[in-house]
Amino acid sequence: MSAAEVLIVGAGPVGLCLALALDQQGVRVRIIDKEPSFSGESKAVTLQPRTLEIFQTLGVADRLMKDGVVNRVMNMHVGRKRVTVLRYDRLESAFAFYLHLHQGQTERALVQVLADRGITVERSTALEGFRQDAAGVTARLARTGSAPEEVTVPYLVGCDGGHSRVRAVLDLAFSGARHDDNWIMTDVRIPNMSLARDERHGFILDRFPFVVLNLGNDYYRLIAARPPGSPLAGQVPTLEEFREIMTPLGLGHWRLEEPLWLTHYHPSQRLVSHYRVGRVFVAGDAAHVNTPIAAQGLNTGVLDAVNLAWKLRLAVRGKASTALLDSYHAERHAAAVTMFAQNDRLTTLVFGTNPLLRFLARKQLHLLNIPALNLKNVLGTSQLDLHYRHSPVVQPALDASGTRAARAAFAPGRAQPGDRAPHCVLHAERSTPLYEVLRATHHTLLILGGETPDPARMRAMAEHARAKHGEWLTSHFVFHGQIAPGFDGGGLGTTWRDVDGKAHRALGAKGAGCVLIRPDAYIAARFPLDASGSLDTYFNALLH
Repeated sequence: MSAAEVLIVGAGPVGLCLALALDQQGVRVRIIDKEPSFSGESKAVTLQPRTLEIFQTLGVADRLMKDGVVNRVMNMHVGRKRVTVLRYDRLESAFAFYLHLHQGQTERALVQVLADRGITVERSTALEGFRQDAAGVTARLARTGSAPEEVTVPYLVGCDGGHSRVRAVLDLAFSGARHDDNWIMTDVRIPNMSLARDERHGFILDRFPFVVLNLGNDYYRLIAARPPGSPLAGQVPTLEEFREIMTPLGLGHWRLEEPLWLTHYHPSQRLVSHYRVGRVFVAGDAAHVNTPIAAQGLNTGVLDAVNLAWKLRLAVRGKASTALLDSYHAERHAAAVTMFAQNDRLTTLVFGTNPLLRFLARKQLHLLNIPALNLKNVLGTSQLDLHYRHSPVVQPALDASGTRAARAAFAPGRAQPGDRAPHCVLHAERSTPLYEVLRATHHTLLILGGETPDPARMRAMAEHARAKHGEWLTSHFVFHGQIAPGFDGGGLGTTWRDVDGKAHRALGAKGAGCVLIRPDAYIAARFPLDASGSLDTYFNALLH
């Protein structure tokens, strides 16, 4: 047990995702959870397109797709009147939809994948406390029915929820506010559902929303909120309370049967002051809790996990620079601030009491019928437009001369360093989406040939990449149109065709050039084909 290199506290989706990403990179992990089993509550039920892309790089997306329900649009109503349709199906992603499944289903799938790899969640095992020094972290564990244990590991990550013990021991500020609105939810069987079953439905009512999400097998999640001052505040909701909300919408005929749960809560938005303190990190709800208004919580936590995993791999190998470990806070804290701002705007739209602001907010819904504005909206809520352009560890911050050189080879508005790697398709024996090529275990170097490829220069770049950085990256040759006659990659990388040039365009390439993609599927750097020094500058800044 003590051979673990990272101790993960908390076996929810975030901790499980982190364990999987680390294990795939050869990092020895130990994951504990104070609860004896799954909670049995459905909790978070929405996986967004960006989360599914990440799960694709981890090799578990197909497993989750088998259990989930695909929803490609969301119908938005004001009262009974549908005013717009949010079109997820127009997103440039292999996962142009939201996937609905119970959090327990997500957890069970990840637990099974870990079990297949020989990793078992240690349940009924609580973290009592820990101390750290320059050499590692010594944690005190308490297991039901067993003697306490003390274990020393190089790094510890708290994925232990909104009441995080890890965050408490670190004495980190967790600032924000609790909302007055009392949200109510149920997962209930509705055999006579009259709305489109494979679509999401949202109703903006006088003072609160009403949302309907399909969970499969005739079960639906119903979400609403009681306004401040409601005499029902603090009480467990009843099915009758939901019927009273539904009836004015013409939905009172629905049969509500066999609820899996009925729950209520006052949502909060709180953000930790520091994601890293020495050798200890926090992720997921231990770092941020937010309102459920845009289904961001679990999804944001998964992005925390994959952002941290590849950096910890370098750290346990003694290679990570301080700047690289600090970048976890710099990137993910900023992402949470952006998410909170989006949630605040949506809260104003749904709950605002100022008559003028309410009027303008509802007018905004009509503007979403303009395709460009509709796309901008769903890009934000799906986290596909989340970027790290201002990160201290992407090319513009590390390599000013390389950034200037890249301007001649790449268009300025697409796939900039810090952006999400775009969806595109490569071709070999079959058509393969880029996210099937990317893996969370290493950097990916795409060597683009352009319309007039120079195979010798392409090979030279791959030879340099392998000789200098082969432990941390894999190379791929991408030819615009047809592969150069007689080209042999010599085992330096896989060779692909970009049949119609769409991959070059998606990556912003004007011609030949290189795009380096991080293990978390964000672009690290891009540079001309003969600028191998930019590759060296990037890795030299990350490693020591």
